[in-house]
Amino acid sequence: MKHLYTLLFSLLVSFSISAQTPLTEAVDFTVTDLDGNEHTLSEYLDAGKYVCIDFFAYWCGPCAAHAPYFTEIYNTYGCNGGDVIFMSMEYEGSWDQTHDFEVANAGDNPAPAISGAEGGGLAVHGDYSIVAYPTFILIDPDWNIVEQDIWPMNVEILDGVLQSYGLQQMTCTSMVEDVASVSVTAWPNPASDALQVEAKPGTRLTLIDLLGREVVSTQALHNITVIDLTTVPEGSYLLRANNAAATETRKVIVRH
Repeated sequence: MKHLYTLLFSLLVSFSISAQTPLTEAVDFTVTDLDGNEHTLSEYLDAGKYVCIDFFAYWCGPCAAHAPYFTEIYNTYGCNGGDVIFMSMEYEGSWDQTHDFEVANAGDNPAPAISGAEGGGLAVHGDYSIVAYPTFILIDPDWNIVEQDIWPMNVEILDGVLQSYGLQQMTCTSMVEDVASVSVTAWPNPASDALQVEAKPGTRLTLIDLLGREVVSTQALHNITVIDLTTVPEGSYLLRANNAAATETRKVIVRH
């Protein structure tokens, strides 16, 4: 019930009133993204960088719709290698919920994402008095919140806002580092009564709906694990596979 209420509330505040921070001067913070990297606002501003933040919630429909735009601009402006730093700041979700949101919605090579519950995002939302999602803001190197509410927002609008401050597009030069991963394959997809998953024994397999609720959870005992879907409603889900080293997520569609 809580998720239904918050989803409806998100839709109302996102489209009925102006989503913005009331602040005009930035508040410093240090947060940790999903890859374990720390981000301190003052360090970026002291280096002469602008900082663009996407405040979102993992259960927010409009946030999901706008996430690919933010990813495209992040890549167009150098993947945090240029004069503007991008980060996605989640409200209350766990690491897993934020990770699953990014996999389902943000597209390839998204900006660093910070979970609300475990990465420090909740405190930042509070400091900036964010009450509606998504909210996009821009901070200049002098600590001024020069854009309290970039809305409506799409690729062309955000690009125009950044260019108005003299920020230039540039090639994304950051390299994707080799990280530990979980090898997982799932078929058929779409699936009906059963989903076969290839993963190493000991891997925790969890089927999650798009509101972040666990529908099925089991541990792989063999290389091939069969997940019973006969009682799972039709729809789109995320299959999360994790062990002590890493987490991988795959999209799964259930059709009976």
